[in-house]
Amino acid sequence: MPIEGALLGTVRGLLRPSTWRIALRNVARNTRRTAIVLTAITVGLSSMLLAMAINYGMIFQMIQTAIRTDLGHVQVHARGWSDQPGIEWTLSQTRTEAGLTPAPGKVLAAAPRVRGEGLVFSPRASVGVRVLGVDPVREAELSAVAASVTEGQYLGSEQRRVVVGERLAERLKVGVGDKVVVSVQDVLGDMTGEAFRIGGTFRTASRDIDEGVVFLRIGEGQALFGLEDAVTEWVLLAEADGDEEALREEVGARLGDEVEVSTWKELRPFLVQMMDMFKQTGWVLYAAIFIAMAFGIANVLLMAVMERIREIGILMAIGMAPGRVVASIVAESIVLTGLGVAGGVALGLFSIEALSGGIDLSRWSEGLVTWGIPPKIVPALPEGELWVPVGIATITALLASLWPAVRAVRIRPAEAVRHI
Repeated sequence: MPIEGALLGTVRGLLRPSTWRIALRNVARNTRRTAIVLTAITVGLSSMLLAMAINYGMIFQMIQTAIRTDLGHVQVHARGWSDQPGIEWTLSQTRTEAGLTPAPGKVLAAAPRVRGEGLVFSPRASVGVRVLGVDPVREAELSAVAASVTEGQYLGSEQRRVVVGERLAERLKVGVGDKVVVSVQDVLGDMTGEAFRIGGTFRTASRDIDEGVVFLRIGEGQALFGLEDAVTEWVLLAEADGDEEALREEVGARLGDEVEVSTWKELRPFLVQMMDMFKQTGWVLYAAIFIAMAFGIANVLLMAVMERIREIGILMAIGMAPGRVVASIVAESIVLTGLGVAGGVALGLFSIEALSGGIDLSRWSEGLVTWGIPPKIVPALPEGELWVPVGIATITALLASLWPAVRAVRIRPAEAVRHI
C-alpha cells in the first residue's frame, strides 16, 4: 500500500471512537505490565518537573535578590555612563525626577542614588567598597536592605551614620556605634574623606552587597563626592516582573537622548545567561526522560503485538485495513502516554505545592550567598513549562508506536491465524 494511503487510513482510524475503545481495552489487558510503564512515566516526569521547579526557583530568587538589593528593574544614567562608569556621569535630581512619572501602576518605587568607589577604614582594617548615597525613605520602598537590618537601625535622621553588611563589619572588626572613615575620589579627582559611625548592620542573600557596600544618606554622599545636588543614577522598581521593557521605553521617551535607560538584564547579563543555562539543562532532562519513556512504550507495545499476532491476523483476514491496525497501535501508545503524563504532571504539581514553604538549604548558605541565592529555595515552575513535557510526550508516543505498528502491519494473515 502507498505511504499516502497508509497515512490517510491511520488518520481515519484515529478519528473512529471504536479505535480508542480498542486501545483502552488493550491497555487494560496486562495490568501488571501497564502499571510498570505508567509508574516509570509518572515518577520520571514528576521528578523532572520538581527538579525544573527547584532550578527555576533558584534562578528566580537569585534575580529577585539582585533586583531588590541593588539593580531594581530599570536604571537611569547620564549618556556615556555605560562606556566607562564613573562618578563624573551625573544627572540633575530635580529635572530627572520630573520625567520619571510614567502612567500610574507602572512604577512601584523610584529612588535617586549617588554611587562611587572608595575605601573604608577602621582602626584595625581597611576595605575597598562601593559607596552608595541613598534617600532613606525612597530606598526603603525599593530595596530589601532596609528590612534586612540585624543590629542597630537603618539610615534615619541622625547625621554621619552609615549602614554596612555583617560581613563587611566583620572584616573591619567594628560594630554598631564604632567609628570608620570613608575615603573617596571626588568628581574633581581629589581624595576626600569623612568620619562616620556605624548606625546598623544588615544581612542579605547577596555576598557582594554584604561585603562590599557602604550605605549613607544621599546628601552626605553628594557632599563627599562634591556633586552638590546631582545624582549618578535613578533606580526604578516596576509594578510587576516582566514590565521592565515597557517601562524602559516609556522612561526613555520622556527623558530623551541625554540619558541611558537600562533594564536589569542589560546591567547584569550574567543572570540572563544563568536563566538560559537552566533552560538548556531542562532540555537535557526532557531528552533523558522521554528517550527512556520511548523505549518503555515501544517495548510494551511490541510485546502486546507479539501476544496478539493471531488476533491481528484474523482482523486483517476479515478485511481490517492496515491503516486501521496502525491506528489502533498508535492510539494505544497515546492512551498509555496520556495516562502516564497526567499522573506525572499531577504528582509533580503536588510535590511542588507541598514544598511551597521552601526547601531549607541553610547548611550550605555560605556557598549559596556567593551566587545571591537565599538559604531557603521555593520551587517555582512557569505555567508555560507544563506544555513542553505534554507536547514532547505526545510526539514521543507517536514515534514510539511506529516500530510496533510496522511489525503489526507486516503480519501475514494466513500465517498469523495458525500462530499459537
